[in-house]
Amino acid sequence: MAKIGLDGHDRGVKVLARGLRDAGMEVIYTGLWQTPAAAAKAAIEEDVDVLGASFHSAAHMTLVPVLKNELARQGRPDIPVAIGGIIPHDDVQPMKDAGCDLVFETEVSMATIVSEINALAAKSHERRADCAGNGRLAGWLEALPTGNRAALGQLLTWVENGASSDDVASKLPAVGKAPVIAGFTGAPGVGKSTLIGRVIKELRNRDKTVAVLAVDPVSPITGGALLGDRARMTMVAADEGVFLRSSASRGELGGLAPTTGAMIEVMKRSGVDVLLIETVGAGQNDFTVRQWASPLVLLMMPGAGDDLQLEKAGIIEVAEVFVINKADLPGAGKLEAQIRETLGSDREIVQTVASHGEGIDKLVDAIIGFKKG
Repeated sequence: MAKIGLDGHDRGVKVLARGLRDAGMEVIYTGLWQTPAAAAKAAIEEDVDVLGASFHSAAHMTLVPVLKNELARQGRPDIPVAIGGIIPHDDVQPMKDAGCDLVFETEVSMATIVSEINALAAKSHERRADCAGNGRLAGWLEALPTGNRAALGQLLTWVENGASSDDVASKLPAVGKAPVIAGFTGAPGVGKSTLIGRVIKELRNRDKTVAVLAVDPVSPITGGALLGDRARMTMVAADEGVFLRSSASRGELGGLAPTTGAMIEVMKRSGVDVLLIETVGAGQNDFTVRQWASPLVLLMMPGAGDDLQLEKAGIIEVAEVFVINKADLPGAGKLEAQIRETLGSDREIVQTVASHGEGIDKLVDAIIGFKKG
């Protein structure tokens, strides 16, 4: 779901996102003030079933044709588009003529939106299965090492939708230059997505290409998920040297999703310099990411516990770089001293204020220069 144009109203789109999530869908929210090019790029990287665009600034007549052209230019004219917001009745047919698959007028019910999007998504599933089975898979695999984002997006969905580990291992090309793979974990609200957005920007300033795989939790009640990490990375999301992919945990414990490992194997072959993995808001026992990433970066924040927490087994033991984020809060220096006193001085500790970009250069130095053991 994207808010395209000079549109700063997000209440409606968040209500809609929650409604779709509660209907069991995995909903990716990209944030406010998106350009058509950025929205198309996000849809292609996520390989969405439906791209939903909301308009409250009467710009749909101008921007929808641009959005459709961007999807075509970037290699995925087949992605269905649904629009809503403030769409006058007289504009509905012109929007369908411009290529919109669904046009929702004001006052349409949530039940209708859910039903029609589910039906449109079902068609996407059928088309995707046909593509994977009729020889298109070989084309995606061939294009993967060239950095083709449309191929990478579709291969990741092939993995997510149940490709076996044997299929992945046997069909993927050999790894060329292996990227640096860093895993980011920490408690909910500690600032992982915002920090990663800043890290990406610093890496791009150093002329490194970057891919991100960000995992969010699913509802234990409906199986739906609101995947909102992209909305905190808007400053880099449109960069052609950055690939962002969201993933729902789908009930997996440990901070990742059942297919995260296989998705990483695909992304390693895409030609990027650095691959960043973001776990769900994780607890002390959620350290599965260490199987796939090194360094393992643990985010902490001042005031989140006493020094006894540092003595406990689990993620504290295996973290290789400690980040004290929100270090402008009282107690950052004390927390760093406690970490050094408890765990020794052999592990890197970096203080950051992600919201202002402070300390990010030092963190990137620690990631790029990390040597195991």
